[in-house]
Amino acid sequence: MEGKTRYYLIACGTSNYKNTGEYGLLPSVDTDLTRIVDLFTEKFGYKRVLINVGLNPQKETLITKFADWLQDEERCETDIVIFYYSGHGEYIQGDRHYLVMEDTDPQKLAQTSLPTEDLVRPLINEGVKISQILYIIDTCYSQSGAGNITEFASQVIQQFRPIKGPNISVHTIAACRAKDTAEEGVFSNALKEILENWSLTELNGGWIDLTKLVEKINKRISNKRVVSNHVGTEDTTKFLPILPRTWQTWEQKRLNLIEQLLSILNERPHDSLYFVNSFLLSGSFVKEFIGNLFEEFVLNDQTLRENLTDFAIKPVVKEICVLIACSEWCRHRFRDAEAQMSLANKIETWQEEVLKYRKGVDLNKIKKVVRDSYDEFKKLIGKKDLRIQIQISTEKDEENGTGLDTGAFLLNMNLWVEKKNLPLALYAVNKRLVLENNQYTESESDRLYICLKDVLPELIHKARYSLPTRVKLKIVFFLPFDYFNTSLDKITFNHGRNSKELGKEYPLFINSFERHFDKGFYTVRDEIDEKKDTLWKDNRNLTSEYYYIGTVPSSSDLENIEACFPIAVWSRNKEKPLVEGEDLTISEWKNWPHKIHDLRKQDTDRELTLFWDDLYPKPFKKLLDTKLVE
Repeated sequence: MEGKTRYYLIACGTSNYKNTGEYGLLPSVDTDLTRIVDLFTEKFGYKRVLINVGLNPQKETLITKFADWLQDEERCETDIVIFYYSGHGEYIQGDRHYLVMEDTDPQKLAQTSLPTEDLVRPLINEGVKISQILYIIDTCYSQSGAGNITEFASQVIQQFRPIKGPNISVHTIAACRAKDTAEEGVFSNALKEILENWSLTELNGGWIDLTKLVEKINKRISNKRVVSNHVGTEDTTKFLPILPRTWQTWEQKRLNLIEQLLSILNERPHDSLYFVNSFLLSGSFVKEFIGNLFEEFVLNDQTLRENLTDFAIKPVVKEICVLIACSEWCRHRFRDAEAQMSLANKIETWQEEVLKYRKGVDLNKIKKVVRDSYDEFKKLIGKKDLRIQIQISTEKDEENGTGLDTGAFLLNMNLWVEKKNLPLALYAVNKRLVLENNQYTESESDRLYICLKDVLPELIHKARYSLPTRVKLKIVFFLPFDYFNTSLDKITFNHGRNSKELGKEYPLFINSFERHFDKGFYTVRDEIDEKKDTLWKDNRNLTSEYYYIGTVPSSSDLENIEACFPIAVWSRNKEKPLVEGEDLTISEWKNWPHKIHDLRKQDTDRELTLFWDDLYPKPFKKLLDTKLVE
């Protein structure tokens, strides 16, 4: 099989030794292998092979498996190989360097250990067609072992390869000098840190130069000199492809292609942000191909551009380009809605253009991975604590600088997922709500109800059906102080063929909007927190200082509730107040989210309002300043 350059990693080592009196156990070997595998597969696009001989291999099995793999018909003259070994090493004066195996007998070292030079012998066999191989020996006295490899490889190349097949360039890196002992984990850790922070300005034709790499490692661990050498005709080492030649065109095109994708996604910015955020939340896919880099969701066009740029920089791993995978995730989601099929088609056309420049990508494999990951996401999202957060603030007269209310409201609505710092999805951003001339009312609560009754059901419906599964949501309202008694639970929305009240379908919680932005409140916040702790941890001696239960509070009571109480609940039906001992007891405080929902379902005559100012998360202030106005 000929064509593009492919990169393979063989990583093995020995950590367990039967003769522990002579050779101490090396638990660090397992860490070395994990570190090396993660480094080369994730950063440089290597594929690990011969995994079954990775830890504590038998010497005959290791050499035989290596020889068989080299002779596989899929090998070709452009293949690049790195062979890494970690463990104990020994050097017999006047003889050679040996890799100590699990069952090595120190009294029969030469017979029970693996001569390091034997790692080169499989190159002699017919049918071996790789281009370059780098042996990294991370053992004591490893320069001796690397020297044996170089010396034997020179003989192989001069005497055997001209007969058996194409020349192979052989390179070595030894973790320490011939007379030095290697320290556990030092070499692999230094290698990882240096390669992960390599500057693009120090590249040699798109690859990291081994000589410069060794120089940097030696500066880091100056007491244990690392040594490198090579045999062969290849002048340029191609083991570390930060920017291989096949990607150079991609470097020139990717920024323009990112802007094209942004232009498509910005045709429906809120949907696109949600789709990209769900991609970031998609469990094993992100962990495998992106890592733990992304701690926050995408909020706006700027952060979306930054994430897509990061995706484009990442190498193609296992034929997956993260940028194309993200676009496929969005295409898959847009395709589900008939009204958005045109965007799905545009993304498909964009992908065809990208594939001209992004080498080594298998689009069919990406589509399968995305489908499988989306199924995982649907299961994952059902387990998350999801809340629709609705923030309502009064619009201020900024145009004339009076600071007075204009009579309009500003609505923000977003979806929060447990343990994230930004909303997963935005459904409304600073949406302006105002009464028509024929809707005038003197009641503040009625005014807000009228503004919301036609707008909110549509948004709730969109949120409900944008999720992959119809998971139960909680709705948290953050309201100005004067609007706590608005009958939000009476607003109806379409539920199948029928209409249903919000209060019958969702647990609703009313929170203070101003409280979170009032500097004066922070002077009493610690006192509120103490009451909250008492409420949740030890509620045997609760008094009315910790909660409010009853009917609609008076203005003075309401002010006291907002300033001093962690939680309060009341019935807006004055004929049927909520009282202790009738429907609730003090012992039920800890289960109030469920209790309030049950009360709403069972008692149609009681209109409940719950004030609970300690719900996570708090109002998202940044939304008030964003330019994404719906």
